[in-house]
Amino acid sequence: MGCIGAPPLIDAMRAALPPAAAVIVGEPSGLRPVTAHKGGAGFFVTVTGHEVHSSLLPQGVSAIMEAARLIGWLNDQNTTLRATPPSPVAALFDPPHTTLHTGLIRGGTAGNITAGTCTFSLEFRCVPDEDPDRWRAAIRAEAARIEAAMRDVHPGCAVHLHEYFGLPPLAPEADGAAEALIRRVTGDNGSHTVSYGTEAGHFQARGYSTVVCGPGDIAQAHQADEFISVAQFEAGGRLIDRLVDTLAE
Repeated sequence: MGCIGAPPLIDAMRAALPPAAAVIVGEPSGLRPVTAHKGGAGFFVTVTGHEVHSSLLPQGVSAIMEAARLIGWLNDQNTTLRATPPSPVAALFDPPHTTLHTGLIRGGTAGNITAGTCTFSLEFRCVPDEDPDRWRAAIRAEAARIEAAMRDVHPGCAVHLHEYFGLPPLAPEADGAAEALIRRVTGDNGSHTVSYGTEAGHFQARGYSTVVCGPGDIAQAHQADEFISVAQFEAGGRLIDRLVDTLAE
């Protein structure tokens, strides 16, 4: 998760191997060539509050309720982004805007105690023409604002953000060797983008011509019954055969 193993792998490749003419990242694209995907970053957030009995609420700081303020800010950003007309680049994606999300949360010790700690995950996925560092700064600024208000009640309160992954976007390449190769093999000349992230952004950022193409559908992933159809699996094998034959010509 987060493609965190890719950067050291790519650095080792660059140091030990001849430069590759093209990189094909085999993520689920229905075997269509994908030339752009979103980038982003993920954080683990730890909110430290101040425990008191819930009947004395104003004297305490609930880490859960303060975490909810930051999560609510994420939702407000999503609402604004959905209502903003997309740029030409953003319009290529579904959804056609940057998204912010919380997928995990845990905190508290009892229903009648203001929560001493709350931890949750936070991620954003931004379109290639937006600066990920701007979103990093905005998130940290909002966390700092919430922290300052918490410390007005108790000085030991805090909001700590640990970034556990950062993923560059994949952007379309002018006359990209990887795109030309995979289009030759698949015969697909359509324009395809995805909103999930892959190692392709890391490869491209380190100078490789890169494209995403693989069997399956992201809609079938990360479900209790995650699967890839037999037809797509077999078609993926045939794609590899054609790729080898093409490179051997």
